[in-house]
Amino acid sequence: MFHLYSDRNEPESVFCHLLQHLQENENNILELLSCESGEPFLRYFKNSLNDLIQKQFVIQNRKNNRNIPQDFLINHISGSFVEMVLWWIKGRMKETPEELDRYFRAVIEPIL
Repeated sequence: MFHLYSDRNEPESVFCHLLQHLQENENNILELLSCESGEPFLRYFKNSLNDLIQKQFVIQNRKNNRNIPQDFLINHISGSFVEMVLWWIKGRMKETPEELDRYFRAVIEPIL
């Protein structure tokens, strides 16, 4: 299995951990995304994800699609995560972080 899990004892992925924090701070996140500074926040969030994805997943675990440039793959995964979060927020966060984590990993694990 990929290193998609945090250092905690329970099998919780890093992505699930991020989603839980977003859910816990739902009001702040919604306010931030709805104001003028929403776009810079999303860029910052995506850049931070790029670093996380590169260090924890792509460099250590990449077995498939070696002919795809690493920066393209990282951009694709982080962009997909940001779009998923926006979709989740627009849908009023009906899914649990655990459900979204399962969906997201089901989509990205095959490409790594």
